[in-house]
Order: sequence, then C-alpha cells, then structure tokens
Amino acid sequence: MSLGQGNLLNNRYRIVEILGRGGMGAVYRAIDESLGVDVAVKENLFTTEDYARQFRMEAIIMAGMRHPNLPRVTDHFVLDGQGQYLVMDYIEGDDLRQHIEKHGTLSEAEAIRIGAAVCDALTYLHTRKPPILHRDIKLGNVKLTPDGNVVLVDFGLAKQAWEHEETLTGARAMTPGYSPPEQYGSARTDARSDVYSLGATLYAAITGVVPEDSLMRAVDGVELTPIRKHKPSISPRLAGVIEKAMEVSPNNRYQSAAEFKAALLGINEDTGPLNQNGGEPPSKTPPALPPAATPSRKQRGSCLGTFLLVLLLTLTATALIVFDPKNQPFLHFFLEAPTFTPAATTAPTATETPPPASTPETLPPALPTVRPSATNTPPPTRTRAASPTTTPAQTGSPAVLLSPTPTSIGGSNEIAYAVIENKTAQIYLANADGSNVRQLTNDLNGACNFDWSPDGRQLVYVSPCNAKAGQYPDSGLYIFDLESGVSRTLLETPRGEFDPAWSPDGNKIAFTSMRDGTWQIYVFDLLTSTLTQLTSAEEVLRSRANNQSRYPAWSPDGKTIVYTLRRAQEYQLWTMNADGSNKQLLVYTVPTVSDYLPAWSPDGTFILFSQANLELTSPSILMRFNLGMQQPQQLRDPGTPVVDVSFSPDGIWIVYESTDGKNQDVFAYNLLTGEKVRLTDSPNIEFDPAWRPSQK
Repeated sequence: MSLGQGNLLNNRYRIVEILGRGGMGAVYRAIDESLGVDVAVKENLFTTEDYARQFRMEAIIMAGMRHPNLPRVTDHFVLDGQGQYLVMDYIEGDDLRQHIEKHGTLSEAEAIRIGAAVCDALTYLHTRKPPILHRDIKLGNVKLTPDGNVVLVDFGLAKQAWEHEETLTGARAMTPGYSPPEQYGSARTDARSDVYSLGATLYAAITGVVPEDSLMRAVDGVELTPIRKHKPSISPRLAGVIEKAMEVSPNNRYQSAAEFKAALLGINEDTGPLNQNGGEPPSKTPPALPPAATPSRKQRGSCLGTFLLVLLLTLTATALIVFDPKNQPFLHFFLEAPTFTPAATTAPTATETPPPASTPETLPPALPTVRPSATNTPPPTRTRAASPTTTPAQTGSPAVLLSPTPTSIGGSNEIAYAVIENKTAQIYLANADGSNVRQLTNDLNGACNFDWSPDGRQLVYVSPCNAKAGQYPDSGLYIFDLESGVSRTLLETPRGEFDPAWSPDGNKIAFTSMRDGTWQIYVFDLLTSTLTQLTSAEEVLRSRANNQSRYPAWSPDGKTIVYTLRRAQEYQLWTMNADGSNKQLLVYTVPTVSDYLPAWSPDGTFILFSQANLELTSPSILMRFNLGMQQPQQLRDPGTPVVDVSFSPDGIWIVYESTDGKNQDVFAYNLLTGEKVRLTDSPNIEFDPAWRPSQK
C-alpha cells in the first residue's frame, strides 16, 4: 500500500514526504513520534518468502553497522497484508548530483576529501563478516550533510543475496557508467568492484561527465576519456589515481578501499589537506621528525639510502594521520554552477521564437466511453537469441549485496505493442521475453500510437487506427484503464491528435495535433482539464519555412521536452521547457539526414533517436546523444532498422519496431552487450512497442 503524507505507520512513524519510489516499494521521510526525530522509512511490498528473507537479512546486517559515514538502522517490522519496513537515520543534505547542479563540479581538494570519506565507509563494509558490497555507488548515493559529513547511502530499493548466489537472475545491479564490467553477468564481484564505482563517481563529480561504460570498454575497446581532457586544471597525479581505480581488469585497480584512500591522500601535497568540517588545517607543514643519531664517516655512505627510505615512510605515515578526513573540517562549497545550453554541432546555434502568449483552453471533463472486455489472443511463435558471455570470472570472499535488482530483460516484466489484424490495430500486452501475449483494447475503430502512464496502470492511445501511419488526421486520444478495461475520451472534439507522451508526474499529456492545420505540440493538464499550445502556426508564418513540430518526449524530471521540428525538408531535434519557452536546437548533424523519434534515457543523461534520409524512407539507424557533449554517435548496429525506441525501466534494454523486409516485428536490444531478442514473429504487423513502467 502506498503511503501518503500524514499517514501514521506502525503507530509511531508519521509520513512527511516520499523520497523515492520503485517497483518493489518506496522510501519515505517520516517523524518518529516517540523520539521526535526525522527518520527514513524503507518499504518492501514484495512479501514472498525470498524477498522477505532478503529484506530481513538487510535489516539484521545494517542494524549492526556503526560508522560515521553510513546510515544506521533503528527499527524493522512487518505489517500483515501490507509490507516490510526498515527505519534508519534520515540523512539531511544534498547528494553529489544535487550539489554539482547547484555549485558546479568538485575541486581537486573536495574530491579528495569526499573520496577518502567514502573509502572509510567501504573499508568498514568490506571488513565485516561476511563482507558487504555496496555495488551501487554513484553521485546520487553520496550525501553531503549541512555539518560537513559525507555519508554513503542507498536510497534504491536494495535486495541482498550471498555472493555464491549471484549468478541467479536479479542478484546484481548495473548502473551504466558507474558499474565495473564484472557486475554485468555472472562473474564474481568483490571489494575491487566498489573501488571501480567510487572511481567512476569521482570522475563524474570532477568532470561533470559520466565516464564511458565499463562493458563497452571491455568488449568493444572503447577508451576512457582522460580526466584532464575534460578538466585540464586537475593535477596529473589525481587524474592518474582515479583512472587507476577505473581499470577494466580488477587486478589492475587498487586492491582495497584503504589502498585507494592512501593513493587519494598522497596526491594532496600541493593543495593541502582538508579536515572534516571544511577549510585547511592551520599549517601545511608536517610535524618535525625527531633528530637522528649521527653515524660515523664510514657508515654514512651505507646508511644514506636507509635514511631516505625511513624518511619517506615516516612522511607517508604522518600524511595518513594528518590528512585523515575524519579529523578534518568541512570545505565550504563555493563553486558556481555551470549553465548548460544545448548547441548545434556543425551548424550555428539556432533559437525559435516562442509562441505568442495564449490563455489555456479550458475543456469539459472527458466523456466516459465503455469498451468491450479485452479478449485473449494466442501468442505468436517467439524466438530468442542466447545471452552472450561477456565478462571473465572473478574470485573473492562471500559478500552481502546492497543493490537494486533488474530482471533478466529490462527491469520490468511486460511490454505492450500494437498489432494490425483484419485491417484494424489493437494494443496487446506481453511478457518482456515476448511470451504470454494477451489483447488489451478492443476498440471498433482500432487503437495504436500509445504511451503508458507513469504508474503503468493506464494507456493513452490514438483512435481511429487501421494502419501504421506517420500521422492520424481524424484521430483522437483515449485513456484505457487496465484494471477496469474501460476507455474514455481525453478531448471532447478530436482534431487529429497523435504522438501522446505522458508526463513523469502523471498530471499532463503532451501530444501532436493538427488543430491549426499543421503538426504542432500541445499539452493537456489532467488536473485542471486545460489545453495549452506549446508550438504554434504563427511561428511557422514568421519563419517563412515549413516548420512543424511533433514527437514530444519528456525528460525524467518533467522540466524539459525534446521534440522533432521539421524545418523545410529536414527533421531536427529541439528542446523546450515544459511550458513551451526557451526553444533551442539540440542536435544538428548534416543537412542531408533527418533526426526524429527521440527517447530520453531513464536517468536523463542521454537521448536515443532514429536517423534516416530527409524523406524518412531509408532504413533508420539508431543514434545516441549524450547531454553536455557535442556530437551524437551511432550505436552498435543491431542489423535491422531501428524505429520508435522505448527504454526499459532499468535503462539497459530498449524495445523497438523493425523489419527484415518481410515482416514488421518488435525486438528487444541490450544497449551494453548488443544482445538482440526477437519478441514477435508473425505475419501480422507489430509496431509502437512500449515498455510498461514498474507498477507503483
């Protein structure tokens, strides 16, 4: 059961706000009314024997932790028919991602202090009996408290498993850019895996760029961009230390978090050590060494090397004591946040005049339209490729894992897609591997061109739909509820609406409409029943070009929409704020190709889109554009055209429609390993695939 603000949990914990939500439960901020303190309450709604056992194990292990850089579990309980709950310290402050957004990337001294503190937490975890592996270290899981402490947290919905069980599906987490290659697949992980992830986190915190993914480096030979190429002001020694922690082979990394910490602190000689509360210590001069006994003339030559060695060891030991971040005050963050403005790569930056101010159109409530009950359809024949083995086996001690757990394909169990049968399209639901196909809609006029609500319980779709088309001039939008099987109209008077996109908060739907005779983007507010035009025909007239806008896609935070703008004969990718302001060109490749059908990655760091010739008649290739970079890149060729991409909830897989020259089918593709799975294989036309969000 989802908890709301003000709910009293277990007669003790008053819910204040939700901090995060996923398919297995949520994390809340609450007030412990017995003690009058803020706490974080972690919820597990999966109460099967395996999930309950893993959640209990996590509670037992975390309850025994006592470390200044880790949260502390204070309570664990089960509510029959509802779920299991962990109560832990609420860690106030921003995480590293939020801090960088506000203040800019970390300075060298900040990175050293924060990295050393996380190393302390990891050393504590790795030396437990049995060892504990965090395995999800990234910017969002490192928090900076107002009093200067650094705390390693895991606000993902953690699942635990013993290391000897980790070949089982879902026993590990993968965060592209942060996870080491051994974490993808069945290879054994150990403390060095966390060393890699911390190195990648420091890389991103210093440069502002997520590093190249480890599996692509291991399998495809992709090279890691040197830190100093992104940020030349970083010293070569610090860059070298972080890059060593990110070696593809575990044997080439630091072999422990303690070793990584020593290396980090050893490069702080020029910038000065930091203490835990900020600033530099009163003096940068190390304590004086005691005077050494004077050797005889005969001994001096032979003892010189020994003396230098002892001096070096003494200085190193002194540095480890003086530079220990647990004894250092916090460095006050003073960096200014950089402003990112998407820009063209091979053409001048362009801006589009915002539409004239207009009053949102208030519409009457949507009219309910009862549809016949869904009927089951036997599944078509499925074929599936074997999963490749991509990582070498590793050795290490048994360990406890604290990490989110994606499924074998995509992190969600189901996908939906449209099927044209008997000249009418309907929407079907299937398992992520293509099995267990069943029909959802049974609209007499057909249903297709749809999008999921964020909670995965409703669809917004286009009807009439009797063919796969680039536009639907007479269509309207309908919302289908999976639980009741009933559809209702979204807008009272359909005027050619298509390309719907549900906002991440579930309150709005953006779509393309031909209400003014051209393709333009509108947004409908489900809470207020108001319709607002984001792009306008007036802009087209002023620019004296055939400008039309379509294919809206929301950023994960709901603040930005990426869309396709047709200028003359070209299709280009543009962005605008959610209210239609600040329109800017995002990607420009060459004037002989068109970029269209954008899809935003779940973590908001990159966009996938299709690219074809100007007329969109050539086979489409899959392109990737990393936000903050300049040039899009073609992804590994799946071997067939890629159109209408939808990301899996874990961001590792995509589904898309393609053709082999005979059939129009749906495929799944692993962005990291290149594994391709054919999900449909029937003589019907299957298209518009979309991954179902994890149900909240």
